[in-house]
Amino acid sequence: MQEPNHTQNHTLAQQLHSLDYAALPISEYSRSYILRMLPHLDYYLDIYSRSLAQMLSALGKAPAQTIMVDYGGGHGFLSLLAKSLGIGHVIYIDYNPQAVETVTAIGRHVGLMPDNILQGTSAQLRTWCHDNHIVPDALLGMDVIEHIYRLDTFFADLQGLNPSLYQLYTTGSTPYNRRVARRLRAVMRADEQGRGSQPGFFQLRRDFLAQHYPHLSPIQLDTWALSTRGLIYDDILQAVETGTPADLSDPYNTCDPATGSWTERILTLPQYQDLARPYGFALALSNGFYNTRQGSLPKSLAAKLLNLLISNNRNRSLAPFIILHTPKP
Repeated sequence: MQEPNHTQNHTLAQQLHSLDYAALPISEYSRSYILRMLPHLDYYLDIYSRSLAQMLSALGKAPAQTIMVDYGGGHGFLSLLAKSLGIGHVIYIDYNPQAVETVTAIGRHVGLMPDNILQGTSAQLRTWCHDNHIVPDALLGMDVIEHIYRLDTFFADLQGLNPSLYQLYTTGSTPYNRRVARRLRAVMRADEQGRGSQPGFFQLRRDFLAQHYPHLSPIQLDTWALSTRGLIYDDILQAVETGTPADLSDPYNTCDPATGSWTERILTLPQYQDLARPYGFALALSNGFYNTRQGSLPKSLAAKLLNLLISNNRNRSLAPFIILHTPKP
């Protein structure tokens, strides 16, 4: 990835660190998430800055002439950094209304704001852009692609936005780093099985099936609950009616049947490529990098050594996260 702009990163970091998050009109979930993030803020801003630099290099356009989408923008730090770096038009969108409240509140306090703040999915983004005669040059998604329910529908919507759309996604859901994959699959198992009094996704699917198909035996309910893992409720009904269980290549990937949000879904590069190719998008993969500016000196040196080992996309199994991106237009 491109080198970050440390000056702009430092300025924004200072602004974000200085905020009184307890006083901001944001949800407790957003507040807790940001407070956990702040000790590592420099690292995240490095990731965002490098992503923006890679986007501009691929587009070959001046920042002021660039229209970009911050997809699944969450707290909005990517959008704020993009505006501080002079990106001409930044469209922020997130499905969660609490995220929209968060970026709005933080943006007002730091004096930076995306040009447009939308709530919705790729379908709403496509409609809004068409209605407003806006054609984005690029779409960036930080830790979001692994949660999108239907990537085929997502890429179809992006094709409708701009068939030459530059895309870049960072994701910690890497199948190549065994240590990372093992940790994420433990989280998936916990979501399937439930935590304490909170029912897991398996139980939610089974209860839904029992409600809609009271004639099914306990064994049949268990079988269908297992074989519809990774489906939302409407698609579970269709699967049962047509007798076609879900087709999941990974035995751990699972999603919330109510929302369709995947739990850190792990896909390989060829799987992503197969999903994007029908819509005219090619995807390549680059290694992420370790944080060299946090922790003790030995940890910092170890991070620098690991970054050297994984530079130029070598040793993919050591990378802490991966970057999916389209080639230069």
